[in-house]
Amino acid sequence: MKKLLTISLILSLSLLLTDRVNAQRRNTPTKNTPKEVTDEENFKSILSFGLTTNTNSGLLGGIAARKEIAINNNALHRQFHYIGLEMVSVNHFKESTANVGGTGGSYVYGKQNYLFAIRPQYGREINLFRKSSEGGVNVNGILAAGPTIGLLKPYYVQIYYGRGVTRDEIFDPKKHTSSNIAGSGGLFEGLSEAKIVPGVNLKAALNFELDAFRQSNISLEIGFLAEAYTQKMNIMAFSENRNVFTSGYLTIFFGGKK
Repeated sequence: MKKLLTISLILSLSLLLTDRVNAQRRNTPTKNTPKEVTDEENFKSILSFGLTTNTNSGLLGGIAARKEIAINNNALHRQFHYIGLEMVSVNHFKESTANVGGTGGSYVYGKQNYLFAIRPQYGREINLFRKSSEGGVNVNGILAAGPTIGLLKPYYVQIYYGRGVTRDEIFDPKKHTSSNIAGSGGLFEGLSEAKIVPGVNLKAALNFELDAFRQSNISLEIGFLAEAYTQKMNIMAFSENRNVFTSGYLTIFFGGKK
């Protein structure tokens, strides 16, 4: 529910920003010639950075960057080289946060590893619907793929040893129970112990380029992603782990045109 509210808020703010910019344009006298309007769309590339959420992550799934390089601006349906990079967290669908009474701590019981995915991607982007000279929304279709670098990082928990003494240890289902766990360790604790697992990813998406100022770019990318690793990713101790993951995602990008 919280994730749906966050996504709805992002969409609402983006649409509100678009409506205000369009209203400002309509109410502001302009001396743009048709050539100037055309030049506004004849850009060579767009570089954008964004925040993403997906069905396999928390509210903030990670960060993303992309570059779109125009192939032919004069075509009816313009095409672009699509170069992307994502760094996101991937959760097991069985993960559930437990709170520790009296301490304010929390942890995910049974979690053995964090999974972080680094995804370089290359593909094509094609314009499906082009906005008018007065404003609107460009709608582009995206198909991209690439390798995935999976990082399995041990999950640390704080173990209570009595008399206020706690130690951070990698979760061990054989000796750690809900009765002696006082909370979770730091997110970056044990980063040097992370194991690299290679994989591949494929995504299909729609990009909605919201009308903004001439050299800026605000867009929403909504799509579906699938990825497979060379081995099962051991995230949870008491649940079946897998090597294939699928997810729906939403990313809001901010960038500039050149």
